[in-house]
Amino acid sequence: MQKLFFIFLCFVSFSATAQKDNAKIYKFTYQLVYQSDSTDVYSKQVEDMLLFTNSKESAFLSKNGFERDSIIQELKNNPELAANGINASMFPKTRFNYKIIKHYGKDDFVYYDKIFKDYFMYKESKKSIPWKITTETKTINGFKCQKATTSYAGRDYTAWFSNEIPITDGPYKFYGLPGLIVKISDAKEHYVFELKKKATVAKMPSVVDNSKPIYEVTRATFREKMNEYKENAVERISQSGFTLNDEYKAQVRAKLKKRNNPIELSN
Repeated sequence: MQKLFFIFLCFVSFSATAQKDNAKIYKFTYQLVYQSDSTDVYSKQVEDMLLFTNSKESAFLSKNGFERDSIIQELKNNPELAANGINASMFPKTRFNYKIIKHYGKDDFVYYDKIFKDYFMYKESKKSIPWKITTETKTINGFKCQKATTSYAGRDYTAWFSNEIPITDGPYKFYGLPGLIVKISDAKEHYVFELKKKATVAKMPSVVDNSKPIYEVTRATFREKMNEYKENAVERISQSGFTLNDEYKAQVRAKLKKRNNPIELSN
């Protein structure tokens, strides 16, 4: 009887801690190391990504993209700032324009992205990423973690999650483990996300600009449109009113050719 009472007290204590944590709004900063050219190991680059979470939802996006959007919004709210002149160096650059919103009470998440000048979104089931949890553990950046594996969109992944942070979430689309994903990488280590910072913020940011038309499509349709753009990028840019010389066209094609290793390789 005493043992059962002790277990009950532990459960109540854990539940209270989880509820207290859920009342907070967290900002997790992940470092993403990625290889944009599958044929060139020296093409690896680094970019910070942000995961905002509260008790209802999370938002995952590029840190530079978040800061860029914040500057743009500030200029919209204060036109006098724009009148003083805008320097291109003010806007942080990012290779990742996507934003992923996960609603904790729903069975799917929403993926937003931009292709040239058009904005798209699609919904995807959280069950599209099935996990296998192992008993292997190790400490990463001060957190005791447990190993899990999965396969998604043509890549095999190893994840390390920690129930010391009782949030069922992680970077990119990865979701559903009994603790926050501290590190996840594909088998070739072409994409490696690792948690570097944990902080709290005053409010959940709004990261999707609904003032612009957003076309709802399927994931397959979005991938088709992205591939079509990459194949015809020079033509699309020219059609938008820009005059491109042959040298610039060659540079655009060369850059796109080297960006041959997206995080999602297949449907």
